[in-house]
Amino acid sequence: MSEALFADFVPSTYEDWIEAARPSLRGSAIESLTKRSYEGIEMEPLPQAADLAGVKHQHSLPGQFPFVRGTRGAGYRARPWLIAAELDISDPRAFNAALRDGLENGLTAITIPDQLSLTDTVDIQLALADIDLERHPLLIHSGARAPEIFNLLGAALGDDALSQLRGCIGYDPLSQLATTGTMPVEAFDRLKAHAQTVAQRAPQLGSVAISTAAYHDAGANAVQELALAIATGVACLRALYDRELPVERVASKLHFFLTIGENFFIEIAKFRAVKLLWATVLRALGAESEAQNMNIHARSGRRNKSRLDAHVNLLRLTTEALSAAIGGVDSISLSPYDQLLGDSTAFSQRLSRNLQLILQEELRLVELIDPAGGAWHVEKLTDQLARAAWSHFQQIEAAGGLGEALRSGSIQADIKAVAARRQQDMACGDAILVGVNRFVDPAPAPAIQPSRETVDAHSATDAAGAQPLSPIRLAEPFEAQLTQAGIGS
Repeated sequence: MSEALFADFVPSTYEDWIEAARPSLRGSAIESLTKRSYEGIEMEPLPQAADLAGVKHQHSLPGQFPFVRGTRGAGYRARPWLIAAELDISDPRAFNAALRDGLENGLTAITIPDQLSLTDTVDIQLALADIDLERHPLLIHSGARAPEIFNLLGAALGDDALSQLRGCIGYDPLSQLATTGTMPVEAFDRLKAHAQTVAQRAPQLGSVAISTAAYHDAGANAVQELALAIATGVACLRALYDRELPVERVASKLHFFLTIGENFFIEIAKFRAVKLLWATVLRALGAESEAQNMNIHARSGRRNKSRLDAHVNLLRLTTEALSAAIGGVDSISLSPYDQLLGDSTAFSQRLSRNLQLILQEELRLVELIDPAGGAWHVEKLTDQLARAAWSHFQQIEAAGGLGEALRSGSIQADIKAVAARRQQDMACGDAILVGVNRFVDPAPAPAIQPSRETVDAHSATDAAGAQPLSPIRLAEPFEAQLTQAGIGS
């Protein structure tokens, strides 16, 4: 069919396309179009079929190893990604009202924010009143709070209702170490107890969470995020195996919570590459094919968001949601575009929810099995990211694993170097953040409320601590300058 379709056209070679592009370069060399990403990957301007030489996964099928093309043969046609929201609400009653409104208008999964006040069963009952928990999965990454939240749920719901819960209430000790610099000495014993309790009382619920938020927010590139996600997963599997929990039993209860970055094509490739990497790890550990599937929850980050031009955040959330959906994740949660201004509004929560609904109902991505499959640029990027991340993962393992690498400071130093390059590129204009260092809106912005930050804390901590990662937000220096100049203030 393709031969008949193009029979009337003269074939064009790669060289023909390059020659056609030269006049528009105005004397610049064609090599000037090649850009080097923060991952160290040379981004060529014109992908071609030859780029896929040596890319082994291109011949795989959806639902088959290495699962780059999805963990289910029918992709989103079998099960659309779950739509969740990052509700920045601390009061249980207010959270319940916003959640019920969201579930009535498109949300299909529930996330619980760190700042939500949950101190007893009354708080849980208020927060989840009139919510059908059998219908809507829970996607909770709460660090050290996970066992506490699960126990509160159990006390509030009872064992029958608890046994019907789906999703994940995940504990991730190493995320706590990366974020706060400390970790309880009994962290992995606590993780084992949590995993066993959840398996017994809520067999459909995941119990181990792997989060890259601390690394992403500190400025990590996609290769670092992938390597650190896999290293965290391996560390959890190893620690629980040492505590007599089999790999396959743990792997099926493990969920990855990955943060979405700003480079559209890199992010698509990242979400595809992580499936390949994790399947490779589990196959090496002897896990059965079904256990090699991974569950990925994608969430929007903060490092590229603006406080003075919040509406531009809405555009960034759009591309972030699209890249995650094309990358084949299982669920997505987006923050309200005005979250950095303080408390979000019902309007901004609705827009973040509707972004995903448009992708499903109007763009109709849910009718596709593998939207990016066969795209030369994406397939090559997927392979490049996976290879680079695997090499970085091996370096972490050679250093004694993720815990030791964090305590030595090598992880922090590597991420800090990437963050410094991002900030330098922003300062000199090599990187553009619309509304921040270019195309700035001169109109006054709403008054900025102080943001709320919460961290996990425990009295008994690991004596061999680590330097906590410091989150960055690329817009902050420019916002300070604009405020001093009387723009957006």
